[in-house]
Amino acid sequence: MTTHQPLWGPAALHAGLLAAGYTPQHITASGGEFVAFDYTVETGCRAGTTVRVALQAPSDFPVTPPAGPQVTPRLGHPDGAVHPSPVGDDWEYWSRPASNWAADRSVRGYLRHLRTLFAQLTSESPS
Repeated sequence: MTTHQPLWGPAALHAGLLAAGYTPQHITASGGEFVAFDYTVETGCRAGTTVRVALQAPSDFPVTPPAGPQVTPRLGHPDGAVHPSPVGDDWEYWSRPASNWAADRSVRGYLRHLRTLFAQLTSESPS
């Protein structure tokens, strides 16, 4: 008899991204372990633009969401809170935690959060 073991942390994030149709890759950086994937912006002035997103999953993910996303190329964010990224010099860290995480603790919930963030970009944001 086989017992199903629930996934936690980066493994759960990786599995959820695979299930959502992405091709995640693990990146080890000075800040820890990240799961990176190509993301095509769906709405707003950058719709159709493909960026690379890296997320650092806490060890108890999906109980706790990833912190804000790491993004390359650098797009800036209209609300500020953009910081250097531990993933690399070509990346930026958007300090934007997932709102309303308790309502949907899933990769799909976090992808909705990303969609909202990218929809807020303006044409004045750096490219």
